[in-house]
Amino acid sequence: MFFPFISISIIFLAGFWGGIYRARQTKFSPQWFLGLRIPLLVLMLVFLMYPVAWYWIIAQLLTLCSGQTLGGLFQKNKLTIQDIEKIERIGDLQLPKLLPEKIKDEDIAVVLMNMGGPVDLDEVEPFLRRLFNDSLIIRFPFAQSLFANMLVRARLKEVKERYKLIGGGSPLLASSLQQVGALDGELKKRGRKLDLFLSFNYSAPLPEGTIAQIKQKGKKFILPLSLYPHYSFSTTASNIFYLKQASRAKHPQAIFLESYSYHLYDGYIQAFVDRIKEALKPNEELDDFYLLFSAHGTPLYFVQEGDAYSYLVSQSIGSILANLKRKHNWSVCYQSAVGPLVWLKPSTEAAIKALGGRGAKKTIVIPISFITDHIETLCEIDIEYRHLAQKHGIEDFRMSKAIECHPGFISSLADCIEGSLRTARF
Repeated sequence: MFFPFISISIIFLAGFWGGIYRARQTKFSPQWFLGLRIPLLVLMLVFLMYPVAWYWIIAQLLTLCSGQTLGGLFQKNKLTIQDIEKIERIGDLQLPKLLPEKIKDEDIAVVLMNMGGPVDLDEVEPFLRRLFNDSLIIRFPFAQSLFANMLVRARLKEVKERYKLIGGGSPLLASSLQQVGALDGELKKRGRKLDLFLSFNYSAPLPEGTIAQIKQKGKKFILPLSLYPHYSFSTTASNIFYLKQASRAKHPQAIFLESYSYHLYDGYIQAFVDRIKEALKPNEELDDFYLLFSAHGTPLYFVQEGDAYSYLVSQSIGSILANLKRKHNWSVCYQSAVGPLVWLKPSTEAAIKALGGRGAKKTIVIPISFITDHIETLCEIDIEYRHLAQKHGIEDFRMSKAIECHPGFISSLADCIEGSLRTARF
């Protein structure tokens, strides 16, 4: 009779651990189910090691369930607002509320947010290390840093070679600074006295440094403005999460405001329309080219958890096509998938192969989710996919340039800022 009591203790502890682990995961995610499967595996092993009567089996099952329940309750009582925000992918937990007084421009910091990129080859490794250690983007059930180190080692050489192909580093910081300058000029034309800042998740300027600057300048309000036009858990939500996390540590008095989405603003759409037309040579017709809209992919489980990203991308594409009066010979695909997980489909690689197989000879790829040219456009599309297209019979393969500092795009950012501040919420 001693063995059943030992087995019940083991099962309770396994269930208790599983309950704690599951409480920290997004419900029904692969990691959430892992917190149930491992205790069940322990239960099965105990059954094999200690054969017991049927009533002990029922007792062990009830013990597992009680351990899971108690572990979950124990962990939920310990969860902070930051924990919940991370688990539920909520960009801002504060309830929307109209500000009781007019906000002065001098009190506001507008933060343009992006993931960043290594400016030179020496920055590639720390960039990858920050990226793979981000559990909001890449989820490892256990030992995040261990798996991140393994991924860094496995991909470092390849990624460095890719950056060499585009000049030895990412132009994203330089491009973003140019956008800040252009936006500052546009806001000044409109009589606005707003200070602009940059914040990147994985390369300088990092959120901690940005918040320190904001505090030093005595700003009371922060308006985060994503340089990703289409909201996603992996981009905008992640940017806001880390910016707010840094603010809690360094500038807890700051109040975060809500910003609008600009993915359907006229200037933003016109910027893409113009870039597509700029890809044509004199006397060429756009109707002779197949339009392939390539967006950055996300894991499929993001969609299953409610991420609206792919829907927002489709909205922008629909507006661009309406502007071009285009009904046929276009499609959307997704690039930059990493690892064994199922990502949004079709992949850009598969779409290019299919186009070549169906006899398409002229194609323009539009990097719909990118507003600056960097490794995923300059290398992945313009070099790697170009070679793939030629291999599969596409004779004329072109990529429209990123919208960068297109006046329409900069005007849309300014419109977004002014519109957000007219109905400022926090």
